[in-house]
Amino acid sequence: MNKPALHVVIRTPEQIVFDGQAWSLRVPTESGQVGLRPGCEATVLSLEPGLILLRHEGGTWYAGTAGGLLHCDGKVVSLMTPLAVVGDELAAVLEELERAVAVPSAEKEARTIITRLEKNILREVQLGGDQRIGSVGE
Repeated sequence: MNKPALHVVIRTPEQIVFDGQAWSLRVPTESGQVGLRPGCEATVLSLEPGLILLRHEGGTWYAGTAGGLLHCDGKVVSLMTPLAVVGDELAAVLEELERAVAVPSAEKEARTIITRLEKNILREVQLGGDQRIGSVGE
């Protein structure tokens, strides 16, 4: 007898990292670990960076992710994440995840630049706004 399974798809902006079947998942959220099984209630979860456990007939797969948005309808689980590494050996997944995080990507560099620009714009607006308020009251 075949055990019911979830169809799991883990995708990054660049590629589909995992597309397979799992009996259950354990995912990290802000409030703790959440378990998902076939037939569960439909849900959308914001995942924290961390490790996802995917149980299947042959054992366990591990997915190290940078967090993301997960949607499950009880049959299909879809995770969209900026970064993911999947494998059946925990040590290898953690090593590959460390390597992936250490390599600067164009997206990470762009986010850093945008954050710096936003901070500079806010500082200028605040300084400019203070000067304008002072000149109006004079």
